[in-house]
Amino acid sequence: MNSTSINFGPILLAPGVSRRHVACYLFAAGVSIGLFTYLVSLSPYILTVNLGIPEAEQGRLMGNLQFLQEIVVILSISWWGAMSDRFGRRSIYVISWLIMGVAYLTYSFATSIPQLMAFRVIYALAIAASTTCLSAILADYPSEQSRGKFTGMAFILNGLGAVAFFAGLNQLPDIFQKNGVDELWSGRYAFLFAAALSFIASIVMIGLKPGRPEGVAPKTPISQLIREALKAAQNKRIGLAYFGAFAARADMIIITLFLVLWVVNASNAAGLTMGEAQARAGMFVGITSLAAVLWAPIFGIISDKINRLTAMIIAFGLAAIGYTWLGTLTHVESFSETIPALLFVGVGQSSTALASTVMLGQESPVKYRGSVFGMQNFFGALGILFISSTGGYMFDLIGPGTPFIAIGAANALVLIVGLILWKHESSKAS
Repeated sequence: MNSTSINFGPILLAPGVSRRHVACYLFAAGVSIGLFTYLVSLSPYILTVNLGIPEAEQGRLMGNLQFLQEIVVILSISWWGAMSDRFGRRSIYVISWLIMGVAYLTYSFATSIPQLMAFRVIYALAIAASTTCLSAILADYPSEQSRGKFTGMAFILNGLGAVAFFAGLNQLPDIFQKNGVDELWSGRYAFLFAAALSFIASIVMIGLKPGRPEGVAPKTPISQLIREALKAAQNKRIGLAYFGAFAARADMIIITLFLVLWVVNASNAAGLTMGEAQARAGMFVGITSLAAVLWAPIFGIISDKINRLTAMIIAFGLAAIGYTWLGTLTHVESFSETIPALLFVGVGQSSTALASTVMLGQESPVKYRGSVFGMQNFFGALGILFISSTGGYMFDLIGPGTPFIAIGAANALVLIVGLILWKHESSKAS
């Protein structure tokens, strides 16, 4: 094996990792988040145009589809992580993008709700496999001293790719219609474009570093790899990263699920039209995303200069403040009242995801890294499932700010556990 380390810009790579490997991975980072969410964002189009579902019934169906997706992710993601250890990241990543392409290829041709649910299962399998490889390679490729900077770079591409999908590709059905395509096929062409991009990604992934992680036998049982991922939590830092994933993934989904609804409702009550309310909600989500993207490289550099546990404590402290602040606002439609809180939320959101990933990359055993990151994503999926299933009841029955306060409390709990671990490590060192 090549033991020489080279640089990719300011980032020192792990031995045996080439610039080509990194370039192929960064392509995946750029398209991943967009393809993870594009199908969901276009689903209302499919429900209305393809299936003729009444608008009053679409919310429940969208929620049921999301619930089904997260259940499949929870059941399969640890298995995919173990598979990436046994067969190598490259093989599983290629397969994941092929499955993603099939999901996009079939989804817009559904003619019934059972078909839509079946195709959503395919999509969920693709997300589980892709998410695991995206995280594991993020830990595999940089040297220890550049782990934060490399993660920050990947997060920037995640954010920019998501913005490109929402700002550009979401307009595809309208563009096709304006060019004479009928409404049904305009939606299908948009999905086929995403399918083509997924298949292109599968080809690009052939350029990743081949082979299994060091120390993994060709016939290591998948069940053993999953057990090793659970056993890894005996390392308290890995256990903290698992716990942090529950809050960090919920941090991300809550903005999509509830901020838009809260802002639209509050703006309508303040006298804005529906169009104005939607525009304001979109702007607020954009501000949060922009803050997250701009902060990622800064916090990545910080994470390389301080103790990784300290970075976790800072990250979850920022998120706890941001989400609690947002949840206590009384006029969420107000620019002056809401934007400062949203900037804090974006910084916290980016920090928790980055800090958890960087520390897990440092602490996870190389030969079980895919399994460990699969387990982290399992706990992250549980966080999404929790806020998806309980947040709506809190929003409707208690108040629109309560889901955000609940997530603020979850981040604060991770912060407290991190402080306890920091005190324990400090006492052992002294």
